[in-house]
Amino acid sequence: MATKIAVQYVSPAELLALRYIFGLPILLVVFFTKKIKFQFEKRDTIAILLGSTIITIHFLIQITGLKYTSATNTGWIISISPLIMALLAFLILKEKIVARQIIGIIVATIGIVLLVSKGEFTNLDWLSSTGDWLVLASACTWAFYSISTRYVSQRLNPLAVTVGVLGPSALVIIVYVVFTSGWTKFLQLPLEPLLAIIFLGVFAMGMAQWFWQEGMAKLGAARAGIFLYLEPLATMALAVPYLREEFGVFTAIGGFLVLAGVYVAEKRKQN
Repeated sequence: MATKIAVQYVSPAELLALRYIFGLPILLVVFFTKKIKFQFEKRDTIAILLGSTIITIHFLIQITGLKYTSATNTGWIISISPLIMALLAFLILKEKIVARQIIGIIVATIGIVLLVSKGEFTNLDWLSSTGDWLVLASACTWAFYSISTRYVSQRLNPLAVTVGVLGPSALVIIVYVVFTSGWTKFLQLPLEPLLAIIFLGVFAMGMAQWFWQEGMAKLGAARAGIFLYLEPLATMALAVPYLREEFGVFTAIGGFLVLAGVYVAEKRKQN
């Protein structure tokens, strides 16, 4: 929801740069306070640079998508990420995929179609819903990011991995914005978008990325992905009353099917 507010005043690249400016220093303070060292092997460096590239693309795609769709739709669509992680883990990491995961993917896909089309299947205009498809693409890039950094996070300090991933991305984006944007406009931002940007930088960028790597290292990609269940519920709870976004019957059904699909796919077999 904070991103939806901020993109009304700044471009996606500008927002990403500001998120880094507010968020990365916090991570660096924690990093140096704990006296953590960068001890990456060559294979680690490749994985971290790959993760940095993917996370940059991910943020830009998702922020751009939010300009053209609702925060509510975004929250529901992003929740499909665990299924994409499971599919990528099967294709890339050769992890086993079982029948319930396939069923979950099918159910969640139906939910996504309902969300994007709002039940108007005969009107193919929904196929050109740019914002929704960009957000769906960002769910895929997040899954790629999680998979690409998984083994590095398990072997190395998660905070070191986080700083290593975000550092190159921040450098590229900030340099780009310095040479393409008029920085005086940032000094004239109203209070609401300013607070949204600070929140996105400090919590959604700095702390959240660190916590995600910690969770990935301890739980693995699939189990950590389960906690994305909470994102659409939290987003909807704020976006509907605060941003006056619609929450119709097809949004409810589509969102339910997405969560149901993820639940079925991730549910462990009972002993």
